[in-house]
Amino acid sequence: MKVVFMGTSPFAVLILEEMVKRDDFAIQAVITKPACKAGRGQKLTPSPVCIKAKEWGIPVMEPLRVNDPNFVQSLRELLPDIIVVAAYGQILKRELLSLPPLGCVNVHASLLPSYRGADPVRWTLLAGEKESGVSLMLMDEGIDTGPLLAQRRIQIEESDTYSSLLYKLGILGGNMVREILPLWAKGAVTPFPQEGEVSYAPMIKKEMAKISWEKEARIIVNQIRAFSLSPGAYTFFQGKRVKILEGFLTSQEGNSLPPGTIVNIEREKGIMVQAGEGVVGIRTLQIEGRKPMSFWDFYCGYRPRIGDQFQ
Repeated sequence: MKVVFMGTSPFAVLILEEMVKRDDFAIQAVITKPACKAGRGQKLTPSPVCIKAKEWGIPVMEPLRVNDPNFVQSLRELLPDIIVVAAYGQILKRELLSLPPLGCVNVHASLLPSYRGADPVRWTLLAGEKESGVSLMLMDEGIDTGPLLAQRRIQIEESDTYSSLLYKLGILGGNMVREILPLWAKGAVTPFPQEGEVSYAPMIKKEMAKISWEKEARIIVNQIRAFSLSPGAYTFFQGKRVKILEGFLTSQEGNSLPPGTIVNIEREKGIMVQAGEGVVGIRTLQIEGRKPMSFWDFYCGYRPRIGDQFQ
């Protein structure tokens, strides 16, 4: 099966890696978003998919506009049987969608029609969902509205963060591609419509990562889990911006202290902080300009006391 692969993120890398392992797929080219400035030094950085594809010796194309007629023509000349899309970052229009005879198949990290859009994993964690999954969808001109070729579910653990859940879904999605697409090519799979309540997962705005300690502890912990990789759920302590990288719900009951107040520091567990309802435990954090540290290293270095407040 001659394949053009479109993807950009670490999730897409996991899908592509599973395809590279199989002789069923002849990957003719990888299409990814152009290199962009990243990090403190704003260095021009290629996408994760670009880096891995070049390591595997796969030709890489980085169009500014994937629907540009000249670029579409260059893809047409490759004569792909199918285009596989995973967390690419641009919307495909009709001319491109109709190009391969087997269509364009999107590997989407949610149980469609739940969490249609660009950032399903973070929204899934923010909502405190207990399960997620991967949908293989035959793309149409809508935003994640096409019929499904397959859908698989996994349970979300309390300890799952954005990075761990993304990895699990990437492995699941790669296995589904390896299993389902050869069957689709043989005519052994019948597309079926999406059913259920529709919800959306638009791009996350950075300001959504700021912790409001007046909220319930469970909501804050979900926020920490969802933003664990980037940009990091953050608060302020003694005028310094602090990212909370790992948090957990505690069995400790709250009290009448203002939200954000440190109510306990337990050597074997973490720093306990009063929320609007309940208490949040902090295990790992990062002061602006510093590397991530354990709560105990933070305690030894900055000497927070019971009664001090995160803002």
